[in-house]
Amino acid sequence: MGSAKEAMTVADLTQAIALLLREEIGTVRVTGEISNFTIATSGHRYFTLKDETAQIDCVMWASRTLSFRPKSGMRVVLQGKLTVYAPRGKYQIDVDRMTLAGEGDLYLAFAALKEELTERGYFDLERKRQIPNLPLKIGVVTSPTGAVIQDILSTLNRRSPHCEVYLCPATVQGETAPAEIASAIKALQNTDANVLIVGRGGGSIEDLWAFNTLPVAEAIYHSRIPIISAVGHETDFTIADFVADVRAATPTAAAELVSQCDRDTLLYQLDLLENKLTRNVQREMQDYQQRLNNLTNSYALQNFGDRLHAHVQQLDEAERDMQKSLQRHLRQSMHKLEGITAHLRSLHPLSPLQRGFALLKSGDRWMGNDDSLTGFATVEVVRRSEIAQVTINQVIEK
Repeated sequence: MGSAKEAMTVADLTQAIALLLREEIGTVRVTGEISNFTIATSGHRYFTLKDETAQIDCVMWASRTLSFRPKSGMRVVLQGKLTVYAPRGKYQIDVDRMTLAGEGDLYLAFAALKEELTERGYFDLERKRQIPNLPLKIGVVTSPTGAVIQDILSTLNRRSPHCEVYLCPATVQGETAPAEIASAIKALQNTDANVLIVGRGGGSIEDLWAFNTLPVAEAIYHSRIPIISAVGHETDFTIADFVADVRAATPTAAAELVSQCDRDTLLYQLDLLENKLTRNVQREMQDYQQRLNNLTNSYALQNFGDRLHAHVQQLDEAERDMQKSLQRHLRQSMHKLEGITAHLRSLHPLSPLQRGFALLKSGDRWMGNDDSLTGFATVEVVRRSEIAQVTINQVIEK
């Protein structure tokens, strides 16, 4: 037994166990019953796989696809690798793939998903839309090989050769089928297709299982374009049939449904529309011609020139009258302004000086009206704030 110095850490021991499990056991394939199934907000799935005497923890990452919705109590077959979850010191199966264990379980899964989608309103008749009467562009989701696409194309070419077909290929059977079908439906949303056909040929429940999955149901439910589900034969019903706007018994029946108006019927309808349009246009032209003639011969239009000249002359006269009135008002305003100006000047304190009056001052004494100039040698004349020395004779002369 090793000394204390050679003791391993818990992490080292856990890594050694994980390495041993990976190298000695490797990939495992196990069957059992699901218990305590949960989905984290990240999308990762955690559950326990158990049988009558034992159980083991399992994890399936969100990046790994499933063709059904697992629930506690389902029997499944899973494939994965044994790993160790170090934080808890527990071994678990890292699941790569998971399928239902048997046909009986497939029916249980079908019933469970149908019940869930019924509660969510996916099958409500109120949300189903009518198929266009004359679709000119048709989207198809199916396998690019095989009889189904050939049946659809031959039917459309025979009945409605004027239609344009958008084929978005997808695997319709197997583990990757649900994701491919859902992706194809979403891709066709970006086209100008008037209706979509989603289908495949008949088969067993395992063969048709892709059309019983949640991804396909959600893609059909959220489609902005009406969808015809054409899966299997008349007796085969899938979840896709219940969600789709219309269910067709076979892919050929779906092609016939969107091509009810064949070429001859379409040409006949076009001829009828052309004749109707021609008659309507002719009738409208006659009505407008009659209205034009009435306007041309009307008194108002014939005398339009004379009436226009009369209005022009009236406008000229109005302009002359306005100018005369303006000049008259201007002269009156000028006279009024001159009168106000003269009145204001007469009220000015220096106004008497403007009329020839003067203020006389001799020395420090102002001379009044009773004073005589006799005896004063000089006087000062105050006029507009200007002072001038003048003699008595000059004052007398002023």
